[in-house]
Amino acid sequence: MYNKNEVKESLEIEDIYAILEDLEAEPDYQGEIITSRTICHDGDSHKLYYYPEQRLFHCYTECNESFDIFELLNKTLGLSLNDAINYVVTFFNLQWKVENDSYSNNEDVRLLRHFQDLHSIKIDNNEDIELPEYDESILFHYPQPRILNWEEEYITYDALKYLGIKYDPTQGAILIPHRDINERLVGIRQRTLVKAEEQWGKYRPWVHNKKTYNHPLAYNLYGLDKAKDNIAKMRTALVLESEKAVAQCIGYLGKKNNIAVACCGSNLSKYQVQQLINCGAKNLVVGFDADYSHVMDEDYWKCTEKLSKIYYNYSAYINISFLLDKRGLVLKDKQSPTDLGKDVFMYLWENKVYVQ
Repeated sequence: MYNKNEVKESLEIEDIYAILEDLEAEPDYQGEIITSRTICHDGDSHKLYYYPEQRLFHCYTECNESFDIFELLNKTLGLSLNDAINYVVTFFNLQWKVENDSYSNNEDVRLLRHFQDLHSIKIDNNEDIELPEYDESILFHYPQPRILNWEEEYITYDALKYLGIKYDPTQGAILIPHRDINERLVGIRQRTLVKAEEQWGKYRPWVHNKKTYNHPLAYNLYGLDKAKDNIAKMRTALVLESEKAVAQCIGYLGKKNNIAVACCGSNLSKYQVQQLINCGAKNLVVGFDADYSHVMDEDYWKCTEKLSKIYYNYSAYINISFLLDKRGLVLKDKQSPTDLGKDVFMYLWENKVYVQ
């Protein structure tokens, strides 16, 4: 059973927005809050407010009360508390974030959990999900200028054009089209360049004319449409956290050697692993950000535990290694293996960590 408070605290404002969108509540960002239709009592007025600091909704009409996301799901879908919690965990694939048990040092227990995990995942090669497609024309008239901030961070203009990345001058945001393996436009994320907006998340779904171009991130891999042929030839895939890291990697390796994709988070779903296996990958290299300041501190152990979870979940199906700065020589807190240039990236690649 998942802890209610841990699940609730793991949700960012864009996650709440995505749930409201899924519930057809017509959400809209209003500065630091979200307003939406009063779905709590099937109303039509946009008087349901979400306050991220309190992590609470308040209905300013018929209900005239405050409640959290789980109570909203009870009001709208009739879910019990446990079912509402499971709904949120499944919706965002949060299992790793809210897992209460840690891996034991006892080898017998570790082997047992390994066995249990491998049988619970059950990779199914026939499973296929087609996400809704957005109209391509929405991006036609947006410019594709050089982004000097990104060029200073090892992203070439050629890589930016190759990925179809554009710029929205009205919102001061970089527009990042997300395509599925068949090159269909399934989502558009924005990376804000406005410092004041970063408190609500550097990356979030693009909103244009009150329409949100979001998609469930766990059911796609950014950049797979570009990398799939190379992954098949090399039988190796590199999974990074962000779209920016994929762009950096293209600059380092070139288009002909690009095997990089992004899961857009620090978790890897069963469906994403399945997609890579179906592309012909026999080897999976995970290059997540360094979510720790110093090797051997508490955050370092949390980070390695999360990576161990990925290994134990999927190693029966694909060989897994990690770009992990286990000696603390190069990466600082929150830096990607691609953030410090090609030499550092190649050092980490040549010193991949394998779980014994």
